[in-house]
Amino acid sequence: MKKILRYLGILVCLSLHAAAWGDMADNGVECSVVMEKTRFDAREAFPDFKLVFTNKGEKTVRLFDDFYPVKEDGPNIIIRVYRKEGEKKKKIAVYYANYKIQRGLATPMNFIILKPGEKHDVPIKDVHLLLVYLPTHMQHAANGKDYMLEVRFYDGYGDPGFWREYVGKQDFSMVDQSPYRGQYPGERR
Repeated sequence: MKKILRYLGILVCLSLHAAAWGDMADNGVECSVVMEKTRFDAREAFPDFKLVFTNKGEKTVRLFDDFYPVKEDGPNIIIRVYRKEGEKKKKIAVYYANYKIQRGLATPMNFIILKPGEKHDVPIKDVHLLLVYLPTHMQHAANGKDYMLEVRFYDGYGDPGFWREYVGKQDFSMVDQSPYRGQYPGERR
């Protein structure tokens, strides 16, 4: 009986501390991804997108503006592209920020204040230059397949003492947009 109560106590303590671990919805901010195009040809450059943060809560929320801490480098986010294969998904491309910023007096810290119902857009440009396709996939992206874009942003300064993870997802597909539909360009009918 003592063991059962001990484990029950541990579970209660863990559930009470879940917010400190960064529950995505504990502050009411929802992250979503809006792509320029959700249907494009595999031969095209990967389209740009924007992250949209919406405060769906009842309180004003502070979000750490750490999306482009170093203007010359890429954004401070994680991007993953998955190919959907039935119920499974296979990672085909990734982007990880390859730098860390040491926060201190010399580094300015900017915040975005989101009142209830407000939105904030963060454009992510030149995504085709950021993505690295994994070497295990010979055919990286193929027409006629369905994919999912997943973007993660970690905020450790917006609310002191809490780390939050914001995740946005967007489904997209690759379609053949060739005007010849499989025929040779010089072929006459």
